[in-house]
Amino acid sequence: MLEAQTWDTENMPSTDKLLVAAIDLGSTYSGFAFSYKHEYENDPLKIRSNNWTSGSGGLLTLKTPTCVLFSKDKVFDSFGYEAEDKYSELSEEEEQQEWYYFKRFRMSLFNREEPLSKALKIKSIDGKEMVALDVFSAAIKFLKSHLLHSLEREDAGIREADIGWVLTVPAIWDDPARQFMREAAVRV
Repeated sequence: MLEAQTWDTENMPSTDKLLVAAIDLGSTYSGFAFSYKHEYENDPLKIRSNNWTSGSGGLLTLKTPTCVLFSKDKVFDSFGYEAEDKYSELSEEEEQQEWYYFKRFRMSLFNREEPLSKALKIKSIDGKEMVALDVFSAAIKFLKSHLLHSLEREDAGIREADIGWVLTVPAIWDDPARQFMREAAVRV
């Protein structure tokens, strides 16, 4: 069960960060949200997020599916709707066999039989294995890069050093799973 937490914003330490960004690598869907410091000071509920569009362009959502696609050489290819669409195209052409497609992989850190380690491998949807740290890092890197590109397009003048980063993790996770996510984020 999740416990409610309250935040004492009056006694929080001040920060020189111009923006706080949260990345949510979810079990089913993923995304990010952010808030500019000057906007937060005027309206703490003013939070921005990305609008994701499915491949057909007919669906607009605040999150994208948690799925990642790697080439046969285990090189990151795509994430979210783009990964779903590309894997679907590869499957239609019967060319997906050598690709690594991971979907809803986050809970592999929670539902595990073996101790969590940097060498932990997770299985793609067709049973091929990759190092979990590589899969998680690629997903986090994609979301982080997408946010940075969005800020560039806004011409907001925000540099990466101006951002305070938050990576969400489920309250039910144990310390090794939380540490694993920290390590995946640091690799980005």
